[in-house]
Formats: sequence, C-alpha cells, structure tokens
Amino acid sequence: MIGRIGSVLGSADQVEKDRRAVRIFESDEVQRAVRELEALYAADPAAGHADALSTVADAAAATAMSNACGVCSRDPDRPVAYWSVTTPHQWGDLLVPLSGAMIDNPDNIYRTVPVDGLASYKIIGKMIGKGPTQETFVLHEERSGAKKGEQVRSNERETGAISLHELELDADGGFTITIDQSPAGGRINHLQSNPDVRDGYILIRSTLADWSINDASKLEVARLSGPPIRPVADEQALARQAAELTLSIGPYWLAWCRKHFYDRPGNAITHSFARVSGWGHISCGHYELAADEALVVHLEPRGAAYLGFQLSDAWGQGQGTPYIERLGSLNGSQARPHGDGSYSYVIALSDPGVHNWLDPIGLRAGTFAIRWQLLPPGVGAADAIRNISLVKLSALRTSLPDDTAWCTPVERAVQLRERKSDYVRRLNL
Repeated sequence: MIGRIGSVLGSADQVEKDRRAVRIFESDEVQRAVRELEALYAADPAAGHADALSTVADAAAATAMSNACGVCSRDPDRPVAYWSVTTPHQWGDLLVPLSGAMIDNPDNIYRTVPVDGLASYKIIGKMIGKGPTQETFVLHEERSGAKKGEQVRSNERETGAISLHELELDADGGFTITIDQSPAGGRINHLQSNPDVRDGYILIRSTLADWSINDASKLEVARLSGPPIRPVADEQALARQAAELTLSIGPYWLAWCRKHFYDRPGNAITHSFARVSGWGHISCGHYELAADEALVVHLEPRGAAYLGFQLSDAWGQGQGTPYIERLGSLNGSQARPHGDGSYSYVIALSDPGVHNWLDPIGLRAGTFAIRWQLLPPGVGAADAIRNISLVKLSALRTSLPDDTAWCTPVERAVQLRERKSDYVRRLNL
C-alpha cells in the first residue's frame, strides 16, 4: 500500500519516526527478540491449534515492530501524534512492516501522543471531509505488559477520555484539546495528567465506519511548558528498549489469549467487556473450523454508530494484508443487514457465497473480536449476540435467515476491489 508523503497520515514527522522505527526493528537486538518470541509462541499450548505455527514468524515480527514504533513515539518533550499498529505500507522508498498488538481493528487509525505529567500540551485538530465516525482521545498511565510477569487484566486501564463528537468545532472543523495536571473544571476538552507519571500517553482511535467517506482528523501537538527538555534518545538505547518490551508485551498478550480464549471453549464468545470510559463494547473468542464447517454469528447492532467484526490468527496477529485484500474484517457499512437490522456473519475456510463472509485466509483456528462503538445513551451490547453456532456448509443456507444477502463470484470481485481502493484512499488524503 503506497501512501502520499504530505498527506494527513504521511506528515514529515510521521515519515521520520517511521524511518527510525524501521531501523530499530531491523537492529540485531530486536531481531534476536523476534526469534526468542517465536520460540516462546511455538512452545506454548496454543501452538497445538490448527495452523497456529504457520503464522508464528509474522506474529512475532508484528509485535516487535509495534514496540519499535512504541519506543519512537515515547518522547514527551517532542510530542507527535504518531500512527502505528497498522498494515504494511510505503512512503516513497520506505517500506514500513506490519505492526500489531491484539486483534487490531483495520477500521481504526491508531495514533499515540506521549505525555509527561509535569508538562502541559495542546492538541490542535481539524476535521477532514466527513471526519471519523468516532474519534476518542484516551489517557493511559501505563502500557499493558510493559512489566515482565505482569498480571493479565480483562480491560485496559483508562484515566481520562474525550470523544470528538462531544467537542464544539469551529467553523472550519477545528478543535483544541489541552492536557496538564490541572483539573478539568467543567472543560470538556481537557485531560488531567498525573505529575507522578512521566511516561503516559494518549491513545487516539479514529474509527472509520465507511472507508469510502470517513477520514481521520488532522492532528498537531504542541508542548506548552514543563521541565527542561531532555536530549533525543540514542537509537541503540531505543533498540534495547524495543527488544525488552517485545519480550514482555508479547508474553503478556499470549497469557491474555490463554486466559480469555484458549482456557475456554472454541466457537463461542469467551470474553466480553465495556470500555472503561464508556465509549464502546467488545466481545471476542476463538474459532476452530473443519473444511466443511462454518461458524455463524447472528447479532444486533443496538443502534451503534459503529459495528465491526475482525478475525486474526491464533496469536491475535497476522491479518495485516488480508484485512485489505481479503475479507478479514467487515464493518456495518461493508456487511449487509437483514430486514430487521440485525446481521449474520459467516466464518468459513472457503467462500460460501454469503455477502457477509469473513475469510480466515485458510487458517483453521484463530481469534475474533466484535466491536460496538458510540452506542445510544443507556444502551449496552453485552447481550447483543442472538446466536453463535457451528454448522455444516451443506446446511448453511437453511441455518441463515431467508433474507440473507448472497454473493456471486463477480460481485465478490467487485467487493474486494472496492475494499482495497477505499483503504488506499486513507493513505493519500
């Protein structure tokens, strides 16, 4: 995927940090960590699931690349809204590998802003075109798994959150968010930082429910005041940090998968939770399929502005390119609803001819996540799944509602062609 340098996502700061992240990823320290993480995955019981070993190398590399990006973004004295955790892409001659965390959402553009709790900052944003369906700015004081042996949590801790739809925009679609240690005092555009936390961060999710019309906002960050500016970190030191984080965060998410997926039955929802700040809900699990089987998931959107269903491999990774060139995910605009507004999704190893087919790219076992975001006030999604069942492909048609949308090979080709074109658009705005 080739992006345009100078676009909303391809700013000069972004390209510079991506170049640094790639150099760190390719360093001997990080590559040794990749091989060590591969061995850890291969020795885990999860490796016994069908086809799990086939994606070990890609999963370990994606984890390492995300940590290379992570250490590059951790400079609160020179803050940038840095985009990572995304598919492979290219800026001119720079090839940026897949970076990932855990069943990442291709409908999201993930950006992070580093925060020193003793400093003050301003995020200056501007809506581009129709803007995102939802854009959240969530303050975190710690990174899950950054400490070796850290106990697995059910959900990420959030110490403050702002949603773009709650802000007042100026006539040009502009907005400002402030961050410092002072209380919000009624300000809806302010996040209060903790002066005891010198290495916090804001995770920004720009959720695009329709790839053809929704765009992430343009973001600039300014440090307004704070302690004396520290020197730029040495790349060798950053490589050591990235390697250490790879061998800490990788095992953390492996333990997370074990606890929330593999210690529980397959082909079922095994973990479900609401986001701490109330901006969304997620349900997830793992599937196990034979060639003649399909997993059918029938659910209600509950009026959510955004609904998304994503597949990944046994490690919660490995779906970078298939998200774009294959049907590794479907959101509410890409899937076809039934007449009553509900959706049926079909996970199957071969194309069953259903429009809402989720393609596991031949992996007989893997993980999945379903997301509801920007739900109406007072509405939850904990019980939004009507049914999930494993059926034989021969019985699929009778297992689905009568008004299910089906898909010819020609229509499938159009669906895939439009999908790729719509995704590439975000790299060139």
